[in-house]
Amino acid sequence: MNSNLFHWPVFLALTASLSMGLVHSTQAGTCTVDWNNVHQRIDGFGACSAYAPTMTSAQAATFFGTNSGQMGLSLWRIKINEDNSWSTETANAAYAHQYGAKVLGSPWLAPSAWMSSGSLLPSHYADYANWLSNAAVSINLDYVSIQNEPDFGAQGGWMSWSSTQIFNFMKTNAPAIGRPVVMPESYHFSDAYSDPVINDPVAVSNFAILGGHLYGGGNYVHTNALAHGKPVWMTEHFNQAGNTNTLWATTNILCAVNFAWEIGQCMTNQMSAYIWWRAYHSPYAYDDLIIGTTPATPDVTGYAVAQYARFIRPGYYRIDASATAGSASITAFTDTNSGNFTIVAVNTNATTSISQTFNLNNSPGTVTSVTPWITSATMSLSNQTPVTVSGSSFGYTIPAQSVVTFVGQASPATPVPPTLLSVADQIMNAGQTLLVTNTATDPNVPPQMLSFSLLNNPSGATLTPLNTTNAQFSWRAPVSSAGTTNLVTVAVTNTTTLLSDTNSFKVIVNPLSSQPTVGSIATTNGQVTLVLNGPQGPDYTVLTTTNLIAPIDWQVLMTTNSPVTPVTLTLPLTADPMRFYRIQIGP
Repeated sequence: MNSNLFHWPVFLALTASLSMGLVHSTQAGTCTVDWNNVHQRIDGFGACSAYAPTMTSAQAATFFGTNSGQMGLSLWRIKINEDNSWSTETANAAYAHQYGAKVLGSPWLAPSAWMSSGSLLPSHYADYANWLSNAAVSINLDYVSIQNEPDFGAQGGWMSWSSTQIFNFMKTNAPAIGRPVVMPESYHFSDAYSDPVINDPVAVSNFAILGGHLYGGGNYVHTNALAHGKPVWMTEHFNQAGNTNTLWATTNILCAVNFAWEIGQCMTNQMSAYIWWRAYHSPYAYDDLIIGTTPATPDVTGYAVAQYARFIRPGYYRIDASATAGSASITAFTDTNSGNFTIVAVNTNATTSISQTFNLNNSPGTVTSVTPWITSATMSLSNQTPVTVSGSSFGYTIPAQSVVTFVGQASPATPVPPTLLSVADQIMNAGQTLLVTNTATDPNVPPQMLSFSLLNNPSGATLTPLNTTNAQFSWRAPVSSAGTTNLVTVAVTNTTTLLSDTNSFKVIVNPLSSQPTVGSIATTNGQVTLVLNGPQGPDYTVLTTTNLIAPIDWQVLMTTNSPVTPVTLTLPLTADPMRFYRIQIGP
């Protein structure tokens, strides 16, 4: 997006208006919020300052603060100017970081010397990656995009990329950027621009986040990115309700509910972030999120995003919120550490309120009340009287054309320690490597982070986490442990509650069945052939000397790792008149 050209998306047209004397009706709806069904992690909500001057300290406080009259944004997007004039972007990034927000930088154009016919020359891909790296350091960016809307460059007046060009750059040059990469920021959020990168085992490792815009589509579940562990961010959009040729006032609640509805849809479609387009200094009033510079006050769209951003902080997770037909559009989120949770209900109907029932299933503790916050034609993120929760259920009337956020806390129930599944005693031979998977379960809802440790173990044993619930014990028993019984005790600890469980098992190392021997020795065709016998498991090391009179100088010829015995070794025949061989087992 630039300051002279704007996209007018086909957006949900909810144009019903509230006229004088119109009688409101009420619908009934039921929503079940289920803590057992946990979805994507939330990275934040934000806006963009492209083409805007440096924000004032008052504007920064309004954007990023979490107090009354503030929005609580946790992400910020800036434009990486192709002329290296980054003072405004650096200042705005510093404001964002002051409040703990993360900053994404997106380029519209590369330096002109590296471009031809509106595209970046492949011969300058390395220069471009290094330039983005320099911008990331100079501006202090947390994330870097490789291009704003590569599929709209020809129309928009910025740089164009084909999906093949993006693939080639991402596979070869993206690592040089040195920051987590967001790509492809497609105008239509088109998977055709990202799938070649995702489907390549090398290129997929070179980006961190799938980003895109919603102009003309893209608000769906991007399954390929999610299947490859890539969070999905919506990094630019703005909406216009009704007639696209009509510029309407910032107080138009229709814009606010459309905005909030779209954020909720993005969250339902497993997106982890939503970033609005122009935060301030837009030529169109409906685009801005605030009014004024000092002081700076959110407008109705600013309050709409604050209904999410103030109460859903980075690190929250979306949980199920299934609603019956006719209900508001509802999303729910929880902080798995504190028990805090947020439910956002959006009623886009201009004339009908909703008598909404909420059932809270499988919450991690007791919920006694929730506090509603409302943005409507008459209220701006206004907190209401707390609502009592009885029997894990509460009811509330969602006003027509409004956004209502319910904030609550599930007071933790008595925490339960994790449990380690029992492991049978293990029997092995000396020299062999034992691998044992230890599995833990956490009955807390939602499950908490677990850590593993060894309390008792034979020397040289290790315990390596495989994932959130499994850790692998590994030990290669030395020959010196033959005929011993070794106690292993594994502990698992809930990192939040510090409650733990332990499990012990024995590792029995069999005695050596025999000592190593040379079964036969022969010379032929200038080679010495040795046949070695002995127990299965240890390494066999062949040593040699020409002198059996002390001190004997044994030299290592070779080591075979856990061979199947008997093993035949062929060694070069030396010119020595006499040579002796010795077999040693280990480790």
